[in-house]
Amino acid sequence: MSHTASKGRRLAAILTLTAAAAALSGCGGSSSSPATGAAPNADRAAAAQGVSSDVNTDQCGEDSRTIKHDLGTTTITGNPAKVVALEYSFVDALVAVGMSPVGVADDDQPKRIIAALRDKVGAYKSVGLRATPNIQVITALKPDLIVADSGRHKAIYAQLSKIAPTIAYPSLNGNYQQVLDSEMSTAIAVNKCDEMKTRLAEHAKTMADLKAQAPSGETRKALFVRASEKAFTGFPPKAYTPGVLSVIGIPSSLPDDSGDASVSLTLETLVTNKPDILFIAANEGPTLRDQWTKSPLWKQLPAVQNNATFDVDPNEWSRSRGLIAAEVVAKEAVKLLYGK
Repeated sequence: MSHTASKGRRLAAILTLTAAAAALSGCGGSSSSPATGAAPNADRAAAAQGVSSDVNTDQCGEDSRTIKHDLGTTTITGNPAKVVALEYSFVDALVAVGMSPVGVADDDQPKRIIAALRDKVGAYKSVGLRATPNIQVITALKPDLIVADSGRHKAIYAQLSKIAPTIAYPSLNGNYQQVLDSEMSTAIAVNKCDEMKTRLAEHAKTMADLKAQAPSGETRKALFVRASEKAFTGFPPKAYTPGVLSVIGIPSSLPDDSGDASVSLTLETLVTNKPDILFIAANEGPTLRDQWTKSPLWKQLPAVQNNATFDVDPNEWSRSRGLIAAEVVAKEAVKLLYGK
């Protein structure tokens, strides 16, 4: 790992605007969310810092709540206690309001739940892979609520809804704003709005404090990539992780005019992009980066020339998402870039 030695506006507005207009999603494919539209409840939503104005916070505190989500509307009565989370960001949402899931789609790899979240989750039953959760195991848990990924689980949404009330939001393909919105919507579903509003305010302050640690003259642009044996994938500004970095003042080096949520990079296009900073979340084993570092072209990258390439954990920087994950990413970026 290399290290560098170098060292407005209200954050609510920053958080709200970061990728709020995006139909693109982070670290995967593309997705749209109902949490990025008109503002019928702007006054009510303002209390939930950083959340889009059309998240239906008017349902907060109601005994019977009609929750809008990507795959429709779901009515939930009372206070769900047994919740199954089919993506890591939904685990984060439950922990944020003082709850623990009874079941988690953890890819049968508990260590993929990041350390900052793991101790708060407690005991749970694995319901298998995030892409293909085990319906029988979910049924056996007799949940009061299921929180699903609107992209991955669209095909099984009807099955899930027969087991328990199910709400669905973009997580794997969710940008930063959509993740914030889904956290608030999940809190509405479990009838813990006040707890989430408090947590969102804490998150906003944390991100503002981290942004304040960047030097005022910071002009460098960063590229976040996933590296595997056969691919070097970059994520544009509207994707989740670049959205997190932009909130603390680190813009993306990729253009903002692409309709894609990720970009497959060659070494030549990487050189053309000229990132000042490279955050690389590499898979285990050999990756394309190992080959490219032997090329003279690799040495032309400003990030390489200025000793600003950093290896980062793919669980923390890509798979997890959520408030805790965003804070982990932001804190690590500030530490790596500014030594703070």
